[in-house]
Amino acid sequence: MKCPGNSLSKPRQGGGKIAFLKQTGPIFDASSATLNSFFMKRNAMPGLFKWGRYTASAGFLTLLLGLLTEPALAQAAPTEGFGDGPKLIIALIALAWVVLAGLKTFSASMKTRGVRLFNWNKVNAVLMVVFLVVFMLFVLWHFLKLMKFTLPVSASAHGVELDGMLSVTFWITIAVFVLTQLLLFGFALAYRHREGRKALFYADNHQLEFYWTVVPAIVLTVLVLYGTKVWREITQVKPAADALQFELFAYQFGWQARYPGADGKLGGHDFRLISATNSMGIEESDSAGQDDLLVPEITLPVNRPVLMKLRARDVIHSAYMPHFRVQMNVVPGMPTQFYFTPTVTTKEMREITGNSNFVYELACNKICGAAHFNMRMKVNVVSDEEYAEWLAKQRYYFRRPEPAVEGSPSPAADTASSLTTLPEGRLTAQLPTQR
Repeated sequence: MKCPGNSLSKPRQGGGKIAFLKQTGPIFDASSATLNSFFMKRNAMPGLFKWGRYTASAGFLTLLLGLLTEPALAQAAPTEGFGDGPKLIIALIALAWVVLAGLKTFSASMKTRGVRLFNWNKVNAVLMVVFLVVFMLFVLWHFLKLMKFTLPVSASAHGVELDGMLSVTFWITIAVFVLTQLLLFGFALAYRHREGRKALFYADNHQLEFYWTVVPAIVLTVLVLYGTKVWREITQVKPAADALQFELFAYQFGWQARYPGADGKLGGHDFRLISATNSMGIEESDSAGQDDLLVPEITLPVNRPVLMKLRARDVIHSAYMPHFRVQMNVVPGMPTQFYFTPTVTTKEMREITGNSNFVYELACNKICGAAHFNMRMKVNVVSDEEYAEWLAKQRYYFRRPEPAVEGSPSPAADTASSLTTLPEGRLTAQLPTQR
């Protein structure tokens, strides 16, 4: 009687999977014929060899996919800094898939003869533990690899406490994560199927349900109350008397910054006054706004409290200064503010980060439109003396006529000559109210 498996050596008309394997070359032809002869001699089930072919084909396609994607991964790897890691991972996955497919096929064929080669319940349980170890090592490697992208020390007073709160939350969650994963995969190993052992069934366990509900609830309540306390201390504190006030005005797609003049007060505003010549809608009739300054970038004196007032013209934006741990939504029709104290100058942060080109930055953290990426502004933190010197060079928001007498000092020079020292020794710029 002719064995049906011999058809492997003669490709059928019209192609098909066997013809495809035949056309791939003598290696696949020889291996198919050998496997066919092996199974047929051992009276394997008729569908067994078909299943083995499909499984081997899946492994082959995985390997082929790895070879096809290898150039793209090789090109991306130097940019991302992963080296040969992606190629190695794909190769190992493909190899493991092919090996397991072969083992399952061989084990199933021997099982038809009453021979049990592998205890797959035990194999799966051990593989669970192997996966746990490999996964935990990968998480640790990933954490150490990406540490360079984390923020440096906080550059504001409140940021230190905020970082402490996040650290507590992080270590609690990482401890819970590790514990639950150990229990999950440990149970898969300890309670794998064994001959002669029957699992105990019961409908519910009120005591167990009580513990796994109450304990997480208590931990989460403590974390929420701790976070609420820190947030209230940041956002609901009364500004100091000598706090510097300035205003940020957000629009699609940019920022405008306005500083007060000699009176230390910002002029009023009305959105109905916004025009081509009054982009922030400042009330020109308000005497407090006559000496307001329009600045190209934010400059802050170190260790001096700052009250940042925020407005938006069109859509919701978000003022985000990550190094100061500052973020506040900027909402049209609803002025908001954020109070903080910068504690690290730009020069000092360059030394801390080892980056001579480091600059603080204000960015929009809301996806506000097509050019959202363009909403950035430079932030400088300097000494009091440097701040007073910078302030003296800024121009008024409302245009003022230049002095008519030739040789008269310019507004900036007049401003710089009017520097005075406050009782606490802090420099400020006393700007004249009229030009």
